[in-house]
Amino acid sequence: MQLSNVIPVKLSEIIVQDSNVRTDLNSENSQENLKELAENIRLNGLLQPIVLRGVQGNPPYEVIVGQRRFLAHKLLNEEKINATFSGEIEPIQALLLSLSENMCRQEMNFEDTSTAITKLYTHFNKKEQEVKNHTGFSIRMIRSYVKIEEQATEKIKQYLRNGEINLVDAKRAIDAAQGDEEKANFYIDEIKSLTTYEKKRLVEEGTKNPNGAKDKILEDAKKPKFEETIILNLPLKINKALVAAAEKLSIDKEELTMNALVAWLKVNDFLVD
Repeated sequence: MQLSNVIPVKLSEIIVQDSNVRTDLNSENSQENLKELAENIRLNGLLQPIVLRGVQGNPPYEVIVGQRRFLAHKLLNEEKINATFSGEIEPIQALLLSLSENMCRQEMNFEDTSTAITKLYTHFNKKEQEVKNHTGFSIRMIRSYVKIEEQATEKIKQYLRNGEINLVDAKRAIDAAQGDEEKANFYIDEIKSLTTYEKKRLVEEGTKNPNGAKDKILEDAKKPKFEETIILNLPLKINKALVAAAEKLSIDKEELTMNALVAWLKVNDFLVD
């Protein structure tokens, strides 16, 4: 994509449409961040122009990169903003540009990321590797967002929007419910009080007994299991790497550590299935 030179453009000639992935700018936190950005622009000026979709001289133009900078200029009652033009590009390319820009700035909420990833997944004919190549997301993360978008109940999605649960527990409730919305809503409320082991057992029991009563499956998940606890004193560097990997893969750090340990023991023939 070839961008034009930077020129001042009237704010009245600019619109925000679906190609911009961010929709969470009305939250209290986002509004506060927007005010801080506006104040920074007032003091230091606009350090990076926004990118507009369209051809110079033929408004209205669509913001594809820099929505927050555009809105900050509105807060400052500015008449113009420095911008560059992408020309007439395909909607999917505009979506990719917006996603790339926003993932590197203020953290996007679950819903915006999930919607964008699912759109790309559909556009690339459900080819996960294509989505990964264009976004940098891991295959596991892509599957997580697609699963939530396609299978989560409205209650689970609302909890995610509000930050009441994480992506890992949302997937667990969905997997344990095996397509039963009533069970999924029941499990997502109960899962908050379960240990990591009990959550894992909930998925195992729900998958094994898809027609079982939800209360019985939860009861079985809470049954104690004989196991030993090992406390590991990890170097800070290793712990940071584990945390980063767990976030990237959308998995608990404890579960990731266990998986890595089991894999090593199997590869070296210390553990046989």
